[in-house]
Amino acid sequence: MKINIASFGGRSHLLDTARELEKFGHEVRFYSFVPTKRATKFGLKKECSKSYFLLALPFLMLQRISKHSFWSYYLFYVFFDVYVAFIMPYCDIFIGQSPLHLFALKRAKKKYNATTILERGSSHIITMIKILESIPSNKDKCIMPEMLLKRDLEGYKLADYISIASDFQKISFIENGVDSTKLLINPYGVSLSQFSPTQKPSNESYDVIMVGGWSYRKGADIVIETVRKLNIRLIHVGSIVDIGFPDDINFTHVDSVEQAQLIDYYKKAKVFILPSREDGFGMVLSQAIACGLPIVCSKNTGGRDLRDFLNDKKWIIEMPEYTVESLVNCIYEALQLAELQIDSIRNYAGESIKNITWEAYGKRYEENIKKIIYSKC
Repeated sequence: MKINIASFGGRSHLLDTARELEKFGHEVRFYSFVPTKRATKFGLKKECSKSYFLLALPFLMLQRISKHSFWSYYLFYVFFDVYVAFIMPYCDIFIGQSPLHLFALKRAKKKYNATTILERGSSHIITMIKILESIPSNKDKCIMPEMLLKRDLEGYKLADYISIASDFQKISFIENGVDSTKLLINPYGVSLSQFSPTQKPSNESYDVIMVGGWSYRKGADIVIETVRKLNIRLIHVGSIVDIGFPDDINFTHVDSVEQAQLIDYYKKAKVFILPSREDGFGMVLSQAIACGLPIVCSKNTGGRDLRDFLNDKKWIIEMPEYTVESLVNCIYEALQLAELQIDSIRNYAGESIKNITWEAYGKRYEENIKKIIYSKC
């Protein structure tokens, strides 16, 4: 089967999708601005990579010069949506990414009669807006420009299927009127060559680690209160987004690092936390599981989806309410679990980690494709 896959621009999880689907014998083409040489480092075959890196450079520079303005991104979206639509050859299946691909979806359906799948990494755009607007820091800001909102909503209607990664996302789409039969649910995977069981840290290590943007969206504000109440040590790895990082002695910040380096920081902490207000899945959760850290997360992540894959489910603790008190209680419980890890190597996932790999993700995607083909017969 011929499958064209177009990324938001960068690698994203769609490079992993392309790599895994190619293993099943499909003729896969992956369109992105990732240089082919770099794409092959992640296991993608050279012939599968259709990079438009040089063409994207002026747009990436424009985004930086304009201080990441909305219009610079919108220009990028429209140009490369149309570009991919016209350069891609025949395909049986076209996989695009929300909110970038719209015209490409239309052209794949009209010209090739292809089955179209829209990849969505966050909750339904309406749910996402409501959550972001509830954040005090965002009340006076334009959360979602009308042009982008319309583009996203039209993509939901146009695509034959919408591929999502969590039950939280599924609920958000159904609540906003999308038929559940249109949704393909497939939790993202993790590379076991980069993330593996780690040695139990010493008492001098960090109590908790948080990886990703330091923002209100990720719950950084309630993390600050919680860490201070419990008087524990936190290390954060990632970018500072819209809330200042405390200068308290028990708070440590590290700027974003290459994915392969993250394990060095997971090794230094007892518990992983992701109390996001909105996080379609959170691939860092899978990484933390592979490294053996007990997890605390909010309901608005893929935590409970990953928990279903584990034989021993107690290691993933979901906050019952979105409050500081709830986070305090959950972290306290997780720290107690961490103390129960008496073996020198933390590996509570055991054999069930096989359910969380990119290989397992690819197999589930292949099964979804088979169901799609069967339904058309």
